[in-house]
Amino acid sequence: MSQTLVITGCSSGFGRDLAQQLARDGHRVAATLRAPDGKNAEPARALRQLAEAEGLRLRVVDLDVTSDASVDAAARSVLDEWGAPDAVVNNAGQMFGGVTEAFTAGEFARQLDVNVVGVHRVCRAFLPAMRERGSGLVMNVSSTAGRCALPFFGVYHASKWALEGYTAALRLELAQTGVDAVLVEPGPFTTNLFRGMTAPADPDGRAAGYPPAVTGAFEAMGADFQTMLQDPETPTDPALVVDAMAELLAMPPGTRPLRTVVGMDFGVRDRNADDARHDAALADAFGLTEFAALAASAPGANGRDDGRVTFEFDQSATGPGTFAGTFKASGAISDTGTTEDALDVSSAEGANPMVATFRRTVTGENGTLVLVGDATVDLADPAKAPVSGTWRVESGAGAYDGRAGSGALSGTADFTADRPRARLRYDGALRAGA
Repeated sequence: MSQTLVITGCSSGFGRDLAQQLARDGHRVAATLRAPDGKNAEPARALRQLAEAEGLRLRVVDLDVTSDASVDAAARSVLDEWGAPDAVVNNAGQMFGGVTEAFTAGEFARQLDVNVVGVHRVCRAFLPAMRERGSGLVMNVSSTAGRCALPFFGVYHASKWALEGYTAALRLELAQTGVDAVLVEPGPFTTNLFRGMTAPADPDGRAAGYPPAVTGAFEAMGADFQTMLQDPETPTDPALVVDAMAELLAMPPGTRPLRTVVGMDFGVRDRNADDARHDAALADAFGLTEFAALAASAPGANGRDDGRVTFEFDQSATGPGTFAGTFKASGAISDTGTTEDALDVSSAEGANPMVATFRRTVTGENGTLVLVGDATVDLADPAKAPVSGTWRVESGAGAYDGRAGSGALSGTADFTADRPRARLRYDGALRAGA
């Protein structure tokens, strides 16, 4: 089922690769990165060109996780156009490495600002809409460095250990709203993280006051990491992390583990298994076991029902770009009636997949509802062409008056018939207006 996804740190590495893969899988992706018209103009241009060439629903969004104004502006843009995301992937990060004492307080604060406070900024920007809808996923990209410690990475460890604690607490607090939170913990991988590692400015020469053995150990560790990353037998392909994140996104709510380790783990998997048992016992001791269980259908922030609804449509073509048929609705509003569509195909003739936007008018026994959205049709098998996309409410009358909402569409179409026809299912929520 198609989802709306927000991913930070898409200029390179895991973020870029995940954005491309998920968009190619039919999802709608806000690929965010800092300074897309400046420092990161080239990766932003490459993402836009890819989206245009392949007809992907991938949008580049300017977002600097260290700026309240930038994060808030990006969130407004995404929420206004697409509504609440199904998932937010906090991938943006930076690594500081060197003698820990040599980092100034300002440098330490910068590391925490990017890797921890930046995550919090993004969560604050999107969580209200996700809580209001009563579902969603926050995926925070941590590291095995958030579960163990080595010399010379004290500042980086501090940021990732903090992210671990933040996410574990957030997961508990969000559970009753229906929003999930998880951690992905990659080991060392062949991304720009190590190549772009920030060393301490060390303005007063603190590192020079350490014994030569310390400097030698740092250099040896660097060489060891390079050897590991170059070993073809070592799991360092970034695709492993991207696949693990995609699997977590696809898992049913309530089944995702808090922590997922990918690649070299340095014993972290065993530590996580022990901590999971400890955390469960701690929750039980405080009477939080039921509280910590993800709510399957949570009320919105204002206590209203979340308005879950399912529409089932059966339609046939009535002319170029138009369809008509019947529908049946269940959930928040039970209804039956007729429906008409007007499609605007944006992909080139003969292209696969076919990409279109639509305006659907639903006329039922209880009122009229106008839905707009986008659809992608895989034409590899024209007789059983899978359809995916998203929808949102444009307007409503009667029982639908004042309703707002959005969701995902799925189904199949048959383009081999005299009049192409489609059977579609819309899942989502129809909430009462504010």
